[in-house]
Parts: sequence; C-alpha cells; structure tokens
Amino acid sequence: MRIMDEIIREALKNCGFFSGDPETDGRYKFSLKRASVKKDTGVLSVDMTLNFVMPIEACHQIRESIAGLIGSAARAVEINFTYSDPVMSDEEMLRRFIPHMIETVNGQYTGITGAIQTDEIIWDGKKLVIYAMGEFTVDLLNRELRRPFAVLIQKALNIKADIEFRNNEELFEEKADAFRQKEEEDIKKTVAEYTKEYKEKAAASAGTGGSGRGESYDGREKRAERGRRYRREKELPAVGNRIMGREIGEDAGVSLCDIDPSQGIVTVEGTVFKITFRTVVKSKSYLMTLLLTDNTTTICTKAFVSETKHNEIEELLSPGDSVRIRGEVQWDSYENLNIIMIKDIEKGEKVEDRRDTWPDGKRVELHAHTKMSAMDGLNEPADIVVQAAMWGQPAVAVTDHGVVQAFPDAAKAADDLKKKKNIDIKVIYGMEGYVFDDDGLKDDEGNIDYKSRPTNHIILLAATQEGMKNLYRLVSLSHLKYFYKRPRLPKSVIQAHREGLIIGSACEAGELYQAFYHQKSSDEIRRIAEFYDYFEIQPLINNRFLTEDRTEGGKYPDRRRLTNDDLMDINRRIVLLGEETGKPVVATTDAHYDRDTSAIYRNIIMAGQGYRDAENGQGLYLRTTDEMMEEFAYLGEERARRVVIENTNLIADRIGRLLPVPKGKFPPKIDGAEEKLRRTCMEKAHAVYGDPLPERIGQRLEKELSSIINNGYAVMYVSAQMLVNKSMEDGYLVGSRGSVGSSLAATMAGITEVNPLEPHYICPECKHLEWGDMEKYDCGIDMPPKECPVCGAQMNRDGFTIPFATFLGFDGDKEPDIDLNFAGEYQPVAHRYVGAIFGEKNVFKAGTVGTIAEKTAYGYVRKFYEEQGIPINKYEADRLTNHCTGVKRTTGQHPGGIVIVPDDHEIYEFCPIQHPANDVNSDIVTTHFDYHKIDQNLLKLDILGHNVPSMIRQLQDMTGVDPLTVPLTDRKVLSIFNGTEALDIKDPDYKFTHGSYAIPEFGTSFVRQMLDDIKPERFADLVRISGFSHGTDVWLNNAQDYIKDGTATMSEVISTRDDIMNYLRLKGIEDKTAFQIMEDVRKNRPLKEEQINIMTEHGVPQWYIDSCIKIQYMFPRAHAVAYTMMSFRMAWYKVYYPLEFYATYFTSVAADFDADTILKGPDAIQEKIRLVSARGQEATAKEKDEVTVFEVAYEMYSRGFEFKDMTLGESEAVRFGISDGKVLLPFVALAGMGETAARSFVEEYEKKPYETIEEIMKRAKINKSSIEALKARGVLKGLPETDQLSFF
Repeated sequence: MRIMDEIIREALKNCGFFSGDPETDGRYKFSLKRASVKKDTGVLSVDMTLNFVMPIEACHQIRESIAGLIGSAARAVEINFTYSDPVMSDEEMLRRFIPHMIETVNGQYTGITGAIQTDEIIWDGKKLVIYAMGEFTVDLLNRELRRPFAVLIQKALNIKADIEFRNNEELFEEKADAFRQKEEEDIKKTVAEYTKEYKEKAAASAGTGGSGRGESYDGREKRAERGRRYRREKELPAVGNRIMGREIGEDAGVSLCDIDPSQGIVTVEGTVFKITFRTVVKSKSYLMTLLLTDNTTTICTKAFVSETKHNEIEELLSPGDSVRIRGEVQWDSYENLNIIMIKDIEKGEKVEDRRDTWPDGKRVELHAHTKMSAMDGLNEPADIVVQAAMWGQPAVAVTDHGVVQAFPDAAKAADDLKKKKNIDIKVIYGMEGYVFDDDGLKDDEGNIDYKSRPTNHIILLAATQEGMKNLYRLVSLSHLKYFYKRPRLPKSVIQAHREGLIIGSACEAGELYQAFYHQKSSDEIRRIAEFYDYFEIQPLINNRFLTEDRTEGGKYPDRRRLTNDDLMDINRRIVLLGEETGKPVVATTDAHYDRDTSAIYRNIIMAGQGYRDAENGQGLYLRTTDEMMEEFAYLGEERARRVVIENTNLIADRIGRLLPVPKGKFPPKIDGAEEKLRRTCMEKAHAVYGDPLPERIGQRLEKELSSIINNGYAVMYVSAQMLVNKSMEDGYLVGSRGSVGSSLAATMAGITEVNPLEPHYICPECKHLEWGDMEKYDCGIDMPPKECPVCGAQMNRDGFTIPFATFLGFDGDKEPDIDLNFAGEYQPVAHRYVGAIFGEKNVFKAGTVGTIAEKTAYGYVRKFYEEQGIPINKYEADRLTNHCTGVKRTTGQHPGGIVIVPDDHEIYEFCPIQHPANDVNSDIVTTHFDYHKIDQNLLKLDILGHNVPSMIRQLQDMTGVDPLTVPLTDRKVLSIFNGTEALDIKDPDYKFTHGSYAIPEFGTSFVRQMLDDIKPERFADLVRISGFSHGTDVWLNNAQDYIKDGTATMSEVISTRDDIMNYLRLKGIEDKTAFQIMEDVRKNRPLKEEQINIMTEHGVPQWYIDSCIKIQYMFPRAHAVAYTMMSFRMAWYKVYYPLEFYATYFTSVAADFDADTILKGPDAIQEKIRLVSARGQEATAKEKDEVTVFEVAYEMYSRGFEFKDMTLGESEAVRFGISDGKVLLPFVALAGMGETAARSFVEEYEKKPYETIEEIMKRAKINKSSIEALKARGVLKGLPETDQLSFF
C-alpha cells in the first residue's frame, strides 16, 4: 500500500496537481480500498476513495506505473473511483470529471468526443454547458451523449445535471486561423525543399546530358503523397473550364460516399450545392467552402484562395454547376467529417441527363403539383414551366390540391422565358379539387350537407378567361362555404359554374378510377363518365400501393388487393371507355416532384406529418415523352401515342393563353377625388403659408399634385386622408410610416405631420416666410426662436429637408406606399371604415402564405433519418433541408394590409378569396393569393396597429394635454437623451445614466449605447439616431466606425436613404442617377461599376462608396422624423407628467409586469436584473422583456414615486392608473389573470359590488387559482366565502 501511495502522489505531483505545499496538498485525501485481479479477464482492479476528482493524466501515469510494477501478473490495470466528502466545488468536480467520462464512453463515440473542450464549461447549479467545436458534432453530442453523461455524473458525483453541448465558434475560428498559418509555413518549407531538389536534379541532368525537364505533374503528385504532403501550386488564373489549379485530365473519379483519408489525392465530380467564403483572420485570403452533391450524398470541399481567385469563383461558379474537383481527403477535426482540400477545379458542361427526344411530337403534362399543394408538392411553379419548356413541350398544367396559389409564379416564369430566351410555352391553369356528389343532400332552402359524404379528386382546367373567373369562384366557395377538413365542391355547384372549364377525371382517387377499382357496373361507370370532358390514366407505379394492401390486417382492409396486371387492365378499360364515349384519354404523371431521385424530399415531409409508410413513396415525377411512351407501351404503339401525345395536345389546344391576374393597375374610384385632394391641399397650404403661396412652395406643391393626379394616385391620398381624419375626430393620433412624409401634398392633406420642406420660419399671423441656413440646419425645429420682423409675432419653425423623389421618384410615377400607424385598439375601426369608403364587397384583408421554414425542414430531415436508422452527414442534411423549405403549410393575413377592388370589377377577376388558415369560424376574408402577387394590380392600404398612438391617447386622457400642442423644441426634454438631470432623480445611489428608458425608439440598450456615442444636442441628431437604429449595417460596422476613427462626422455619415440622394445631388450627380443609386443601396442591390465610376468622378470619397456597399437595409428619413416626433412627445410627458407617463408605459407592457418583484421595491428589482443578466444568453425572451420593465420601474422608484397594489373598486381591468399619488396596478397585472377575466371582474363589480367570493366566481367567471391570487394580494379582504349562515 505504501508503494501504491507513493505512485499516486508522484503522479499527482508530475501533472501539477500537488503543489508541494503540505497545507494545500493535505486537503486532498485518497485511500486505497481494494486491489484484486479478475479471474475472467486478468485485469487488476484497484478501488479508490477520494474527496477530489483526479486529473486524467495522473490516472494514466498511475496505471502505467502499476503495470510496470506488476509485470505479467495482470493483463491490464483499471482504477475505480468513489467520491466522498468532496473538497472541490461542484463546478471544479464537473470540469475535472469530463475527461473521465470521455474515456468511459470512447469506442463508438471516439469520432465525436475529440471535439469536446474539457476546460470550457458553464455550471449554474442545474445545467452543465460543455463546449465543443463544430455545429454538426455538437448536434451529435447532444443526441448521443447528453443522457449518458448525465447518468455518469449522477452515479459518480451524486450531482443531478442537465447536460447541453454548445458550439465554441470563437475557438473554431482560432483553430482555422492557426491551421491556415501552419499550412502557409508548410507550403513555404515544401516549396523551398522542392526548389532545392529541382536545382540539384537540373544540375545532375545537365551533367549527364538529360533533358532537365524534371518530373511530370503526376510524378510529383505521387511523390508528394508518399511524403504525406503535397506542394501548393502557384495560383493560376481561370482559363476556359479550368477554374482553379491545373487541368484534371482523365483521372478516374471516386464516388462521393467512398472518400477516405487513406486515399490521399482523389478526383470527384458532382453538382455545386452551395459556395460560401469566410475571410481568414489577419489575412487577405478567404476560406472557401464548396458543398458538392451527386443527389445521393453531399460532401464538403475547402480551399484557401486569394481575393482575386475569390472574385473569379464568385463570377464563374454558381449552385447547380457541374464540376470536377481534385484534392486531398482529410479528416476535419472541426466538424468530424471527411473533407477534400481542393487543389484543382474544372467546370463541366451542364448536361441534362433526361432529354425529351421523341421525334414524333411532344406530350403535354396536364396534372402537376407545386409547393402550394400543402405539405405534399415539391415543385417550384417556375421549375415546372422551365422544365417543360426545356423539353420542348408546348404547354404544361399547374393543378395543386384545392388551391391555385401557384398561378402568378407560373405565369411569371412563362413571361420570363419569352422575354429572356424567346421560348414560348403555354401555361394551363387548373386545380385538383375535392368533389362529392350532393344529389339528395339539399334541404328545402337549398343548403347542402357537405360533411356526410367522402370526396373524390377532380381536375378543373380553365379554358377561357371566363373559365378562370369561374375557377376562382369555385375555389372561393370551396374555402368559404364548403370547407370541412379540406375545401370541398358539390357536383351541382361545379355544374353551375362550368362555363369555360374543362373537367378531367383525375387520379386513382377520382370517382371514375374508383368505379373500375370497385367493379361497378358498366351503366354506373358510364353515368359517372358523363360528367367529365376527358379521362386520365397514370403510370403503374403511381398506384403500386393498391398491389401492396392486404384485405386482412393491412392499412386499407376494405380495399381489394390488385396485381400489376390488374393496374394495366384498369388503364386499358379507361382507354376503351374513352373510345366508346368519344372522350379523350390522357396520360398524366400526377407529378409532385421533378425527378425520381427527388422522391426523398416528399417522403421526408410526409414522414414529418406522421405518415409511417412515407419512405415508400416514389414515381410521382415529371416525365419526358420518351419515358411516357415507354411506360404505356403495353397499350400498343398507336394507343400509347394517342394518350401520351395526341390527346394531351388536343386538350391543350382547347385552352387559350390566359392571364391569372390581368395586367395593369386597377385603382378604386372615389368620386371627385382629384378635385378634393387639390382643394384640401391648397386650403391647408394657404392657411399656413398665405395666398398666394411663396413661389418655391407653390411650385413644389403643384408639381406633386400634378404627378399624383396624372398617375392615378389621388384615390390613395384621399382614402388615407379620410382615414386619418376619422381617427383624429375620434380622438386618436395617427403616425405615418415609410416615405409618405416626403410628400408635401401628404402634409397639406393631413395624412402626415412631417413637413418635407427645407428648414424655415413661418409667421402664424402675417405669413411672413424666411428660409433657414441649410449649412447649419436640416431640421427647422433646431433653429433658434425668432420674432416676425413684420408683425412681431413668434414665428413657427418647421421643415425636415426631405425630397419628394424619395416617395414617388423624380417623375412622380413610382408606386406610392402609404402606411399609417393607428392606435392598436382603433385599428379594427379603421379597417371597417375602409369598407364604408369603398363598399364592403370590395374590401378584403391581404392574404399571406406560410411555408415550411428552414429550421422546421431541418427537423423533418433529422427525424426521417433517425427513424430509418440511416446515418447522414451535416452537409447532406443541409441539402435535403434546402429542398424541403418553401412548401406551403398554411395561410394567414397581413397585420394591417387591406386590398381594395374597384367597384366596376369583381375580386374573381384577380384571385379567389378564403378565410385565413381556413378557419371556418373566422369572419375575416382574405385574398387567396399572397398579397405580393397582386400588389401591382390592386390598391393595398397598410392600416397598422401600433402601441405608441394608443399610449399617446391614454396620456391625453389622463393629463388633458393635446399631444399636438406639445412643443418639439423643449430643451429640457431633449436633455433626457443625454442624461438624467431633467428627471430629478431622488436616489443618490441611482445606477443608470440615461433618461431615455421607456421612450419608444430610444429606450433599448442598443440605442442607449448609440446615445453615448453621439450625445445628441439637437432634434436632427435624434432623427439620425432613429435612422441608424432601424437600418441594417448602417450604424454597426459602418457609420459608427467612420465617426470613431475621425473619417467623417455624424452629419456626414449615411443615416437614412435620403442622405444618399441629397449628398450625390450636391456632388453634381444627375437627379435620376442619384435616385437610382439610392434605390439600389436601400434594396441591397450591388452597385454597378458605372455607378461607382460616376461617384468617383464627382468627388465622392471612397469611404462613402464603401459605406453604401456595406448597407443592407435603410430607413426613409420621413419615417425616422415621424417616429422621432412621436417619441419626443412621449419624452415630454415623461418629464412633465411622470406618474401618467409610467402608468401609460406599464399599461403597454402589462404582460411583462412582474408585480411580485416590482412591489418589493428597487432593491428586489436590481437583484432580479442581476440574476437575469448573469444568465447571459441562457436568459429566455420573457426574462429579457421583463428586465426592460424592471429598469423602468427602478427609474420610477428612484424619482421618488411608488406603486399602489390593485384595489377592488379602484383598479381598472387592464390600464394602470393613479391613486393617492401612486401608480395603481390593474387586475391584469395579477399573475394568471388574463385580460378577458380581468375585464369581466371589473365590469361585474361596476354593475353591482360583490358581496361574497362565491358570487365573484359565478358572476365574473373567475377561476379558483385567480381567486386564490386575489386573496393573497388582499384584494378580497373582508369578503366572506358564501352568504350562508352557520349556526354551529
């Protein structure tokens, strides 16, 4: 035992665990309990008890020392630890135990445990976060080792821990940089060695009369591989198909699924799935990641490239290109996958492996689904059209399940082919509907029982424009009137709207095929066939499931099991029926995806919905004429040609070239709109600026009005004007959004309060006008006060320097977009008023289409492969995810969008209508198309709900101060954006330095930091901050850097889109060019070379051009001004009416108001803020929102104000109020009490005070938990439980 003790101490000392200090080392205790050799394995098992976790290195040394000591007496040594009375903290124990767990689980998990960072953990007492490198590896670790690690920790350390592995991105970057530097050093060394060797060989060759040409490229490759390294060739420019490196030649390729590091240099080929570049730290080079796929798997290839090569690759290679790549297979320790480090890339010709080469005519597909077939179709509408066109097929149909939402995209694809490639293809617009025979299902009033009978599939094709309208009517009826699980259509309703439609019998689920399958009589089959214009047959594989179902114990026990011969026989009989009845029979594919290998995408989505046999689906893909002729060869050549080619073309020829949405604009009409707009604008302008108008103002207003009226936009202005006036009359301020404030006509019409003119003084009495100094001011509000030199009255200051072109372009012909912010509670009233203006039958909510998001699709992919027990790498998962995104899941509505149809048109000329998400209980009707598909044709008004107008209204109600009278020039109010002095803080230990908490737009931590950087002194500064904060890459990594390093001042950097146009015009750049550059920058479109040249020629500095290039999204100045005006008013109330301000603010955030914490006072609030902050990224969104409320509550306490808890008879349901000089809590602030319950509680009390608690529960319908919470707060103090008397 003494020897063992010495071995252990020596090992602990050698690994640095024991310091040599007896007092420190003496804390750590260990004792050997037992040592014995196991008879069955010959392993020496040593049992040890410790009060600490031993370093893994010490364990290894101990095992080696013991093994050396005992020699052949045992085959191996194992040490078993028991931990008792630990002297280490739990965190330290866990950190040191991680390597032990890795050693325990290694074996099948060796490939992923190497990525674990054993010294990087977070422990909060419940959750243990362990860092590792590589997103994919972390995903595997969480799936495979989360529970085993938790079990090991519980068993060994008696600590219950929730394990989470997390990607260490920073370390990943450091490792990549280190790898890059090491590679460069290796290259230099290799080149030096090669040069030396080459010179020696050349000299030797010269001495022996050799050629001196050295080795061939292949010879060098093999020699380099033998030496376990290869030299990097000098980077050569791309030539022809050679994109990078040298020509690959005829090297035999390796399958993507077979690559292995043992192979060394390999050549692979496939299709580019994705290319990304990442700048290498401290280097001007890039790390390129190119994902290569063969549609069965995907691999990662990488290369370090120069900026020049980066630009070449971006220009020459795109996803979808065919390439050959040669490089070295390596094990990527970051992602724990095999990758290829690229040496050479060749671009191949994009060869279509499936061509339509049939010489005697081309078929037409009459049955195809897109991603709009909810959770079922995988084809992009454009892809169907393009594929058919590339095959030379004259037409193609789009027939989604119960919907027609793909029509606009299909039409656009056909238009693009005609314009760009002069390829003409007809799109056939149709739908695969759900029909049922309603014979005998009508009551006396004509109502149809649409739920009692099952449905069959049916194909409806629009043959004429009238047929398109009828199709839209039928789609609308199926969604609004007959929706039950799916959009259903009674046969009688189809018959009533049949004009202009061609009706087909559809697939196996159609009633004609079902009649043959169920062996109906010939007479019955003929009766069914009479309803259809043509019959369909499909490839045998489509109906293969009918040969697999068992009568007993199968998925469909009521189905008859068929043979392959039976399937052919049914198709033959349908063909014969067509010949007998004189109706064409067509062969269709019922295509749900583009090719046979794409079946996997649909199978993944079907499995994601819970279909157990989803992996068996195949065959539902687009086919060439050749493939269909081969498929139906069993019918005989003549009949096969008839159903595949002749009859499909016959149907296509009966169909005209239709428009799913008519071209052009169809604005609604308001009688006298043009005259009303001009009159009201002039009346307001004269009232403000006098009559006649100053020339500069009169010219601008006249130019705007002419542009607006001549381009047909007067109705949009007048309708917005009517809405704003209605809201203002009802006591609700309206905020403008977007660039509408760029229009002086909008200002004079009362649509916006933003005045876009240059800064100016205007006398309210005599109308004397003076223009401000544009060199000093771009906001009139910032100019010093001034008395009128004519009459002595105090002059008004106005003007925010916004060009009209920002809104409608220099020719006034840009499509206007008037967005208005109404108070949240007033939004429904505004929406109803639109119906009053234009007629209820013409007004619809703007519809939206919700599709599968990337995260959801990734979950489907992972689930599918896990359930199948098939391994899949990260990159193949990403590829599959990419194909599964964008499939329709549901429909919805725009939060404020209203689409208006002119009174002399029907909605069915443009699109169908439906309920959002097919909610049959909703009274909302939306457009069936996503509103973006028709916003160029129909007027859309954005009538949005916003909390700031609601807050302004509450403040007005509480203070009696009209918000429009609040001065925007108050310096005391402006000061709170720079500090807290104006807030009169009473707490000497107040922690915060900003006064902008709870001010909309200026209260977030991001903007508070901006306030520190900018230190605003003028209203214009606040406008610029608003622009910075709403843009993407406008402030961060852009303007902030230029200001900090002295490159530019705050007034010079770009804040809003208008800044660009104004600046470029000042530089002498022509108006339209300046406008186009502004538009390209704000829409994140790359600047063209000629635009950059023009900017350079006109003296635009390089930093300004670079700033434009960095910007992703920009705010219009008018929007920033409108927001800032509203925010300044809120700040004014905060300074002068603090209690009312806080009551209003807390009303707006009642859902995040933690009454239990806040009522305990500022210390409790600060402690809660600290706790949430300590959680960092672990904090939930709810906790982060609560912190914002805590900060405002802390500020309120520090100003000397207090809260009053909710009180029966005083507190409102949802609004915070004021009582006894304190902010009074509403009942909705009670945890667990919703708004409906709170309103009921207060309303019932107002009718009659409660006498018992039992009465509250009965009258107000308050649940027991809320009653208990009310009791706990003392709200129900004094109220008896019941009114029953007790005599005992």
